[in-house]
Amino acid sequence: MFTYRTLIVFLLALMAIGSAVAVAQQNAPGTPVTLTGARGDPANTISTSTTSAATLTLTPTVGEYVYVYHVHITNCAGASAVTAAAVTTVTTTAIGGGTTPVWTLGSGTTAGACQPVINDVYASGLKSNTSGTAVTFVLPTFATNQTLRVQVAWRSAP
Repeated sequence: MFTYRTLIVFLLALMAIGSAVAVAQQNAPGTPVTLTGARGDPANTISTSTTSAATLTLTPTVGEYVYVYHVHITNCAGASAVTAAAVTTVTTTAIGGGTTPVWTLGSGTTAGACQPVINDVYASGLKSNTSGTAVTFVLPTFATNQTLRVQVAWRSAP
């Protein structure tokens, strides 16, 4: 039969075991980590287009690179639905270090809808391949009733 004294001793024993386990699992303090490549100069320019078969040209200051921080692409239908056709692809030049980024979207969507939405963030900036060279984003030819908005947040920097 348990008495209050036995119950208190039992609970104190459980607390002691619990704190011993917690101490045994405690980790040593971690070492602070600094991300290499993180930049203190975020994007300061937005380039955007909704024109079929257009080219966005991001031209850096002489001797500097283009750093892309954010790419936002919406694929929308007007008042009428977009009949599915070939996929539409946004291409780039002079960026990506040999793996030039592209974004491919379907063409068919419901009237008034925007899908899919691409929202790519490059926290430390996607750096152009060569200093002083413009980076381009090439919009495809849109399907009937289709509109793509390509918006790029970028900066010119050393």
